[in-house]
Amino acid sequence: MKQSLVKKLTAGILTGALAISVTACGGNSADTNNASTNADVSAETENSGDVTVINAVTGGSPKPYISVEEDGSYSGYDIEVLQAVFDRLPQYSLNLQAAEFDAIFSGLTAGNYQIAVNNFSYNEKRAESYYYSFPYDEIKYVFVQRADDEPLTSLQDAADRGYKIEAGAGVNVTNAIEKWNEENPESQIEIIYTEADLSVVFEHIQDGTSDFRVDDLPIYNSYIEEFGFDGLQKTELSADETAKFSTALDAYFLFPLNDEGAALREDVNKVLKELQEDGTLEELSQKYFGADQVPSADKFETPIN
Repeated sequence: MKQSLVKKLTAGILTGALAISVTACGGNSADTNNASTNADVSAETENSGDVTVINAVTGGSPKPYISVEEDGSYSGYDIEVLQAVFDRLPQYSLNLQAAEFDAIFSGLTAGNYQIAVNNFSYNEKRAESYYYSFPYDEIKYVFVQRADDEPLTSLQDAADRGYKIEAGAGVNVTNAIEKWNEENPESQIEIIYTEADLSVVFEHIQDGTSDFRVDDLPIYNSYIEEFGFDGLQKTELSADETAKFSTALDAYFLFPLNDEGAALREDVNKVLKELQEDGTLEELSQKYFGADQVPSADKFETPIN
């Protein structure tokens, strides 16, 4: 059932999308906590003839991966990849819902949703509860700090300066810095946990509330384009520094850890591999990022969990 997502994403979105609070890619450490889910979402996959309705869920940000338009529809790289996948799966009809970020995970666990899309990174704890698709994006990181600061060179450099970072609990970058703090007790980086939008976090860097961020380059470029932030600068991470975030470089769809989730993942992965091979993912990557951020072909052979 080939269809346009930006036209179809209406049910449950107009009421929920504007209330979304998402701070970054990745996820929340309380993935399986009981949180409210969209009341319009059916607890089970619905069947209509030979077509199965798949309830998908997103938090609705960050740009340029996911964004909410004024009419309540969605756009962005992740959304177009999701659309391209289900355009090639006529046995499914996709129904995308908006949810608060914590509710994404409780909803997957409860069976309210069959797939989640929010540029999720991999972590071992989450992999115990959810299936991961093949990756469809490879993240490139930059240090973000005040324009009048000496450019950062490493996490050690940030620790030596006594810098603070403001970030959401459980997101990919926060996970990496928490690991750094565990492994480097004499070189701690203070984490200010927040649920604020990234635009507010960037403002806090400018006004000195916090000192730096490690962010996805396309996200940084998107926020600079939209909000200005002429008081910020970026510095690309070296290969050694990027390796500190190596378990969180790719982005994935998530599925419930059950037979239905495994079957849907198999279907989605088959199409993701096709999209990588025929250049569709690269085309979308160029459209949104101006660069090829598609993972290497070998990552489309065996699921990560």
